[in-house]
Amino acid sequence: MLRKIGINFYIVLSLFAVYLVNGLIAIQKNSVTYDEMDHWSYGKRILKMQPQKIYPFDDASAMPISGLNAIPRAVEQLLNPDLLKTDGGFSDIMHGRYVTLFICLLTGLFIYRWAKELFGERGGLFSLFLFVVCPNLNAHGALLTTDAYTALLTVTTSFFFWKFIKQSGWKNFLLFSVSLGIAQVTKYSLIHLVFIFAVVTLFVLIKRKTLFSGWKRNLSRLAVLILILLFIINAGYLFNNTGRSIKSFTTQSKTFTLIKESTAGSIPLPLPGPYIEGLDLTMYMNELGAGDPNVSGANYLLGEKRTGSGFWYYYFVVFVFKTPITVLLVLLAAIVFLFVRKKNEGHPSTMLFLLGISFYFLLMLGLTNNVQIGIRHAIMVYPLLYVLAGFLLTLPIVQNKNKFSSAILVIYSIITFYVFFPNLISYTNELIPDKKKACKIMADSNIDYGQGWFALNKYLKSHPDTKLAGEKPETGKIVIGVNDYLDLNNTKRYSWLNQYAPVGHVNFCFLLFDIKSIE
Repeated sequence: MLRKIGINFYIVLSLFAVYLVNGLIAIQKNSVTYDEMDHWSYGKRILKMQPQKIYPFDDASAMPISGLNAIPRAVEQLLNPDLLKTDGGFSDIMHGRYVTLFICLLTGLFIYRWAKELFGERGGLFSLFLFVVCPNLNAHGALLTTDAYTALLTVTTSFFFWKFIKQSGWKNFLLFSVSLGIAQVTKYSLIHLVFIFAVVTLFVLIKRKTLFSGWKRNLSRLAVLILILLFIINAGYLFNNTGRSIKSFTTQSKTFTLIKESTAGSIPLPLPGPYIEGLDLTMYMNELGAGDPNVSGANYLLGEKRTGSGFWYYYFVVFVFKTPITVLLVLLAAIVFLFVRKKNEGHPSTMLFLLGISFYFLLMLGLTNNVQIGIRHAIMVYPLLYVLAGFLLTLPIVQNKNKFSSAILVIYSIITFYVFFPNLISYTNELIPDKKKACKIMADSNIDYGQGWFALNKYLKSHPDTKLAGEKPETGKIVIGVNDYLDLNNTKRYSWLNQYAPVGHVNFCFLLFDIKSIE
């Protein structure tokens, strides 16, 4: 029976099982992060048929997809109509995390399927392995936020688009359209996918010389795509206040205010009101920028803090330090391969497609996003890069001569993953050997997303001589969160600690000091 099914089938099942076990453990070990309550609150209201943006800054980026995470509480309520919880929603957030975990199994499934089609069974297995030991995808795949969903929707939409370009046909086109539509009710940043695929489509049509010769077919597909996008966006927001003009809204952002004051502001839009309000508020918060008390703490990178604006190279830098070394090496090898490959070797157009989308997000988010608070904003690049990584197993040097090196690469990836597990949010690679100095490179949700309080409380109980930092100077063993130590919120409450160097860390996201005397 084992031979009939094939050993690879069991390897795939085992890898998915490892992913699930890791996630189930991490869900209970990590405390509620800063944004989960906002997403849970909006998801709950979606199930109650209340998609309105009630709390401007909290609801701005909350999306209908979070309604999925509220399903466990809805089931509980149906089974026990008199249920009334008094924990402020924390148990519901924990339960909602399981939804993200299981849905994002699909991310691994699409990575495996796509890489297998491109690079064979071994390539698919290697790509799936990288997904299972990806600290960033696993970290956010066990949270009640929309970040992990962006990774899923980016890879599914890209896969169906690739299938459509390769095989054509309405089936692949409709799957692409639906996936792109769901992406639009997942996170506003995935609007970029619309522009990406529009440009790629135009390029393909021009290359195939069918831009004008096939104009009837092209227009019909465009019409279907628009209708599907509009239907999914409206359905996601329960068709609430669809058909209003911008002039009927109280706008906040400069862009929407300009539209409101123009002729276009009077045109009824086939979009739901909460979608427009959320987009307007998100753009307004981006205009305010990091450092505004209603938005976030200051942007921080390489020891420099900025308020109001970001670093164009932000996501490139955090990508380098938060991506496993093995993945960086494979990515470098793929780029080199594209230059030195033999004719008809590999899949250059698809590899460039995957690299191009990844590079686009890392660059454009750096250029356009003034609230740069973590690699999670660009987490959608990882599934694409893991698909690309499957090419490595097609190289003769890997297949025939370097099996030992491949084994070392796999073992090394596993070890570096579990060094941080279950606090994968704080993961940094070996380019930062001294982990207490990671805060010299980055902060915020790259290291401290509020996930470490369970571990800190456990540490404080077992180390009664250690205490949380206070606002006044004091001697002894002191512990403080990375973001507070860096004073990203500009409160200056713990500025007295700046003259001391940390002697260690707790759970990678808290710094430990041993103050012998007050200077």
